[in-house]
Amino acid sequence: MECQIVIADPAKNITVFVLDKIEDKRRRAEVSKAILSDPNLHAEQVGFVIPPNRLEMMGGEFCGNAARSFGLFAAHESGLRGKASIPIEISGHQGSLMVQVDMDEGKAEVEIPRPSSFETIECQGRLLPVVVFEGITHVIASDLKASEELFWSIKTLIGNTCPSACSALGVLFYNTSQQYITPAVYVEATDSLVFESSCGSGSAALGAWLSRGIRDGDLCCPIKQPGGIIEVKTSKREAKIQSLSIGGKVSLSERMHINLNEFSPF
Repeated sequence: MECQIVIADPAKNITVFVLDKIEDKRRRAEVSKAILSDPNLHAEQVGFVIPPNRLEMMGGEFCGNAARSFGLFAAHESGLRGKASIPIEISGHQGSLMVQVDMDEGKAEVEIPRPSSFETIECQGRLLPVVVFEGITHVIASDLKASEELFWSIKTLIGNTCPSACSALGVLFYNTSQQYITPAVYVEATDSLVFESSCGSGSAALGAWLSRGIRDGDLCCPIKQPGGIIEVKTSKREAKIQSLSIGGKVSLSERMHINLNEFSPF
C-alpha cells in the first residue's frame, strides 16, 4: 500500500500526517501500526488529515504537539506568510482551536483545552497527580525512574478506578530538580506504548499542575524533555485556569510517498 505523507517534527515527537483519504477506523489502525513499524520514519504517532483543517489522530486521542504542527501545515497549505492565526480541529476535542504560527521562524503555539479535572492515585506509597483532559489523561510521576514496568503498573491502577482513561494515557516521569520529563504514552486503539521524545499535552498537564499554587497570575515555564523544550504558558484568575498553551519550533517535510507493504498486512 502506498501513502502520501508529511512528517512533522515538534521537539523530535515525530508525527506523520497521512494525506490519503482513509475513513475506516480499522484500516487507520493498520496504517498507523505499519507507519510506526517503519524504521526509516522514526514515527512516534500518526494523524490523518481531513480537509480542509481537521486532523484525526491514530486512536482518536488529543495531541498538543500534533495540533500545533498541523496548524503550521494548514497555514503553509493556505499560503499564509509571517505571523498569523489559523483555526484547526483535532480528535479528542470538540470545536476548533486557534494556532498562532510564525512562518518565518517555523514556530507554532496552540491553546490547549483546560483540564476537566485533577485527581490522584496512590502508587508506591505516594500520591501521584492525575491531570484529566477531554481526549487524554496524564499521570505525573515525580522523581520515579522511567520504566515500562512502572508504566504498566500505573496504567493498571488507573484502569481500576477509571477504565475510560486508558484509551489514551500518558505517564510523565518528572525529574523535579531538572524540570525534565520523560513522557510515555499509550494509545488503546493501536495498542501502542511509546516513550516519546516530547509530549505537548503532557507538557500542558505539567504546566497546569505546577501552577496549582497561583491564584492570580501567569506561569511561563520551559519543559525540558528528550527531544528538546516545549514552552508552556498558564494564566490563572481566582485560582482557575483561564488559558493554557504550548509552543515552540516545528519542522515540516515536503510531501512524500511511502510504500507500507513491507510493514503492513495489506
